[in-house]
Amino acid sequence: MWLVTDRGFYSVVDKGEPGGMLCVRSRVREDLESLCRLDSMESYSDSIRESDYSDYRFRIFVARGDWEKAASVLASEIDYDNFKNAVADRQGSARASIYSSVWSALRRLQSD
Repeated sequence: MWLVTDRGFYSVVDKGEPGGMLCVRSRVREDLESLCRLDSMESYSDSIRESDYSDYRFRIFVARGDWEKAASVLASEIDYDNFKNAVADRQGSARASIYSSVWSALRRLQSD
């Protein structure tokens, strides 16, 4: 799952970890740090791993139930009528520009 939020961008996958842990990956450490400020994710704040050899440089392994709670909170935090503007306000214009490029790429899926 890719999840693009006003807190950050996350890729969440099941890598077959013991106990059903999910791998939450990000390209930017600050995105995971922001995610770990949620109540259900606080216990993972000291477990962010960094690797120069992975597609996603930063990752944490989390209990599925904790991720489900976090995803629910992310949905409940929606308080804007324009996502790209909210990203610009909260993460800056450089991040909003990158997200706009993603928006443009995905728009190509839409039939004219």
